[in-house]
Amino acid sequence: MDILIQINSGNLDTIIPGLIMATRLKNEGADVSVSFQWRALIAFAEGHFEFSPSVARYATKINKNAEKMGLPIDPMKFLEGAKADGIPLYGCAVEAAICGIKEKIPQEIELMEESDITNFLLEAKKVISGF
Repeated sequence: MDILIQINSGNLDTIIPGLIMATRLKNEGADVSVSFQWRALIAFAEGHFEFSPSVARYATKINKNAEKMGLPIDPMKFLEGAKADGIPLYGCAVEAAICGIKEKIPQEIELMEESDITNFLLEAKKVISGF
């Protein structure tokens, strides 16, 4: 794999840009995968997404402008789109089990054992994190 994008936060302003970046890279021919960490897995399991505190005060403006631009703010649409584009989406089965959310993870996200996810880090030519 060329690039592994790790999405660490469950905030809208990290999930959406991370999935947009993955989709753009895939469309440019990169072999890209996405790994969701604890907070992102919980957000998808609960179906509850918020902006980070520093961005939240702009939520109304963001939603209004995104609607005008025809851009969805629904992270599930980005998740479904990334999967439809052939981007592998992963989460850690141990993290999901510890949180008690394993059965609530969307079908687009494949839960893998921790050792398998670690292999992605070793095999990836580049790891992009911070989302």
